[in-house]
Amino acid sequence: TVLGEEVSFDELGGAMTHGTKSGVAHFVAQNEYECMDYIKTLLSYIPQNNTEEPSIVSNDDDPNRLDHNLISMKPEDSLKPYDMKEIIHSIVDNHNFFEVHELFAQNII
Repeated sequence: TVLGEEVSFDELGGAMTHGTKSGVAHFVAQNEYECMDYIKTLLSYIPQNNTEEPSIVSNDDDPNRLDHNLISMKPEDSLKPYDMKEIIHSIVDNHNFFEVHELFAQNII
């Protein structure tokens, strides 16, 4: 190396580097099987082509449901942090939330 530092290929530009630092990788999987699961899930949200409507997923949630825990999830002190993912999981249909770029810019959902 020019600077005399030893750098592994993963540190230089492996999946975790691109998933956490550069944001080039939208998903980081541990193995091929987990990768295929991510791909299947992602494709399940997308229509087959531009003329097809997105698929409708059955939902068992009551459309008039109330979540009384929401009020306690956000602290009274607006300067205190809280877990937005917990709030998202409580309000999305079937508690199903598929996050893209989960490891990159973790201050943004």
